[in-house]
Amino acid sequence: MNDPMRWAIPLYRAFGIQVRLHLLFLLITVPLCLRAIGEVKGEFWFEIVMLTIGILFASVLLHEYGHSFAARWVGGESSEILLWPLGGLAFVEVPHTPKNWAIVTICGPLVNVAIILVCSLAILAGGYSPLKALNPWNNPIVTPTHNYRDGREYLSPSLMPKATATTAEQAAALEAVRTGWPFMPAWVSWAWRIIAVNWWLFLFNMLIPAFPMDCGRLVHSYLWARTNYQRATVTCCYIGYAAAVVMLGITIFSNEFLLGGLALWIALNCYMTLRQEADTERGAFGYDFSQGYTSLERDDPPPPKPKQPGPIKRWMAARKAKKLQEEREAVARDDERMDQLLDKIAKQGKNSLTDEERKFMERVSARYRNK
Repeated sequence: MNDPMRWAIPLYRAFGIQVRLHLLFLLITVPLCLRAIGEVKGEFWFEIVMLTIGILFASVLLHEYGHSFAARWVGGESSEILLWPLGGLAFVEVPHTPKNWAIVTICGPLVNVAIILVCSLAILAGGYSPLKALNPWNNPIVTPTHNYRDGREYLSPSLMPKATATTAEQAAALEAVRTGWPFMPAWVSWAWRIIAVNWWLFLFNMLIPAFPMDCGRLVHSYLWARTNYQRATVTCCYIGYAAAVVMLGITIFSNEFLLGGLALWIALNCYMTLRQEADTERGAFGYDFSQGYTSLERDDPPPPKPKQPGPIKRWMAARKAKKLQEEREAVARDDERMDQLLDKIAKQGKNSLTDEERKFMERVSARYRNK
C-alpha cells in the first residue's frame, strides 16, 4: 500500500499477463461520465457510458497488449498491464537497446491504427465515409456521416427522436425527420465511434513529445541511438518540461483539469528522472511510464533473453519430443525382446526360433550395425 501505483484490483489473467484496474480509474472516470450525462440532461447516456468506459477501456487495453507482445517479440518479457485514468501502463522488460525500445513503443499506437483501418474498411464496404471520424473536434455521438453511394448525409441513430425532445440535438432530429433526413445503421455509427476513439488515442500518444507518451519514448530512442542513454534521458526530460508548460497554458484557457493533471504528472516524472540521473554515477531512469516499470538497465546491456517461440513452433517442438519419446520406448521394447530371444537360443538352440522371431532378430541386428 506504500506504492500508489499498486492501488489496483485484478481483473483477469491472459497470455501470462495480469490485467489490473487502478482504483483512480473508477474514482475519476465514473464522475466524468455522470457529468457528461448531466450536461445533456440524460440524453445519450448509453452512448456516453460506452464511449468513456467501454470503447476507451478496450482500446487502451489493446494498445497496452501491443506493447506487451512486442516486448516478447524482441526477446523481453511482460507480466502486467495496469489501466488507470491517464491511460495504461505495460510492465515490461526489454533488451536494453534503442532499437528494441523503439519497436516496443511503436507497436502500441500501431494497434490503434490497425483498429482504425479495420473499422474504416467495414464502413466503406457499407457505402459510408469514415473521414469525419478523423476530425478530433467532431462529436462521435451526433456528427452525421456521408454516404458516397447516394451523396446524402446520414444522421446517427442516437438522434432518432424520442417521445419528448429535451435537447437542441433532439429538436434538430425532429426537424430532420420532417425534412426527410435518413439515419445510418447502428453498426456504422458504432464503428465510426471506435475509429474516433482510437484516432484520438493515437494523436494523444504521438503528438506529445514527453514521457510518458509514446512520442516521448520514440524521441528518447532516437537520441539514445545517436548519443548515449544518459544524455538522451536528460534531453527528453527538458523537452517534457516544455511540453508540460504548454499543456498547463492550454489547461488555463480550456478549463480541462485532466490535461492539467497530465501536465503536472509529466513534470513530476521529469523531475524524478533528473534527480535519479544526478544521484547515480551513470544514472538510472527508474519508472518508465510509457511501458511500465522496468529494470534499471543502462548502456551496458545484459545478455538478451532467448526469443520465446510462437504457438506453431511450440506445437511442432511438442510433436518432435513426443516422437522421440515413442522411439526410445520402442527401442527399449526391442532390446528387452532381443534379450529374451538370445536366452531362448542359449537354452533351446537356434532352430527353436519361429520365422517371425528370426526376422525380428535380423531387423534389430541391422539397426545396431547401422548406428
